[in-house]
Amino acid sequence: MNRLGIAGALWLVAAGSSIAMTIIFRTVPAQIVITTSVGVVAAILGVWLMARPNALTVSASNVVTVVWIVLYAVLIVQQADEIAAWATDVFLIVLGVVAGVAVYRAAASAQVGRTVA
Repeated sequence: MNRLGIAGALWLVAAGSSIAMTIIFRTVPAQIVITTSVGVVAAILGVWLMARPNALTVSASNVVTVVWIVLYAVLIVQQADEIAAWATDVFLIVLGVVAGVAVYRAAASAQVGRTVA
């Protein structure tokens, strides 16, 4: 598996963790819908990176990374008084950042726009 494929697998791990944490811990309906939706998008992105990496998937990863960080940062602020929820959201931010940076670095080293079709 190439580096973009590994980065895609990291997005799958982040998505699975997000969806699992949502199912196990979240109780606010809006949070459930939003975090599940972002998790599904991240999972689709992960599969896409593994199956057909190209410049568009790298751009999509950049967008998903920013949305992921903003979403979980907002949840951290909203749940600042609940230490377990706060810690879980920090963990999920870290997973998303690691996946996003892995895609960015893999694309930079592969020069995706020129070499991956």
